[in-house]
Amino acid sequence: MSLACYIHVPFCKSICPYCDFCRILYDPKRVDPWLETIQKEIESALSWIRKQDGLRTLYLGGGTPNILSEDQLQTLVSPLIPYLHEDYEFAIECNPEALNEDKIKAMKKLGVNRVSLGVQSFQDDILRKLGRRHTKEMIERAIESLKRNGIENISIDLMYALPFQDQRDLKKDIEEFLKLDIMHLSIYSLILEENSAFGKAHMQPLDEDLEADEYEWIVKTLKEHGFDHYEISSFAKEGAYSKHNLAYWMDEDFIGIGAGASGRLLGARYHNTKDLDTYIRLGPCRTEEKTDGSFEAIMMGLRTSFGVDLKAYEEKYQIDLEKKAQPLMKKYEGELMIQEGALKCDERGREKLNSILVDFLDLYA
Repeated sequence: MSLACYIHVPFCKSICPYCDFCRILYDPKRVDPWLETIQKEIESALSWIRKQDGLRTLYLGGGTPNILSEDQLQTLVSPLIPYLHEDYEFAIECNPEALNEDKIKAMKKLGVNRVSLGVQSFQDDILRKLGRRHTKEMIERAIESLKRNGIENISIDLMYALPFQDQRDLKKDIEEFLKLDIMHLSIYSLILEENSAFGKAHMQPLDEDLEADEYEWIVKTLKEHGFDHYEISSFAKEGAYSKHNLAYWMDEDFIGIGAGASGRLLGARYHNTKDLDTYIRLGPCRTEEKTDGSFEAIMMGLRTSFGVDLKAYEEKYQIDLEKKAQPLMKKYEGELMIQEGALKCDERGREKLNSILVDFLDLYA
C-alpha cells in the first residue's frame, strides 16, 4: 500500500508567540547544511517507499516551507517526485507574506496541487497580537495568485478561543472566509503551550464554556453553508478532504522526514531530534515510542465522521470492537454508535471525545 510522507521545514522569518513546534529563525547559512542532511535522510527512505508502492501524499509542513527559495524547494523534493502516484496529493504549508507569483509558479511546476494557508485571522489587529507578519490584504492577494496559477485546492487555517478575540471577531473571520470560495477550513482553538511565548507569559485561556459555545457556533454555521464536518477541526466542501491527514486519522503508516518530524512504520512510532544543530551534525537521531496501536486507532478514528471500520480493526488487532465498546455505547447512547460498519461519534460525542477516550483507556487497561 502506498505511503503518506511528511517533511518538516523548521525555518521561519519570526517566531509566533503561540507556537511550540520545532522551528528556528531563518538563517541562510544553516539552510544548505540542513538540505544536505535531509537529502541523505530522504535517500535512505527511498528503499522503503519503493517497497510500499510509492507515495500517495507528500506534505511539507513547518515552520514556513515557502520561505525556501525555488531552487531549495526543488532540491528538497525532487528525489521524491518520481514516486508520487498518478492521483497524488502534494501539499505545502504557506504563509501569505512569503508567497509571490514566482514562488507559486515554481511550486506548481514541482507538482504542488494543494496549499494550506496559515491565515489565523482576517483582522490586522488580531494578527499583530498573534505575531503574524501578514495582513488581510496579503491573504487575499495570495489566494488570488494561487487560483490564477491553477492551484485551486486551498485550505485555510484559522484560530478561535483567543483571549483577545470576542464573538464578533470570530463571526467576522468566518464571514471573511466564506466570501473567498475556499473548499477547506481547519480551525483550532488556542492551546497555551508551556514553551511558547504566550505560555511563558502565563497568558490565561478563554473560559471553557465560552470556547465550547464558539466551537458549537462554528460547526453550525459552516454546516449551514454546505461544509462537511469530517474531522473535529476540519471542514470541507464536495469531498475536498486533506488526503494526507486522512492517513493519520485512518490508522495508516506514514514517513516523517526532517528535524522535528515524526513517523510510523509497521505500526511503530518514531521521532526525529528537534535540535537542528544535532540533526545537521548527526542526522535524524530517531527515538522510538511504544504506543498501543489498538487504542490509538480508536483515538484517531473517532475524531472523524467516518469512525473506526470494524472489519479492518478486527483484522489488524484481532479485537471485536463492537463487542468491546458495548458498555460505552450504553453509557453514551446516541453519541457513540455503530453505523455503516464503523464505530462513530455523532457531533455531541465528538464534543466530549476526551471523556469517551478516557473510558476507552479503562477498557484497554
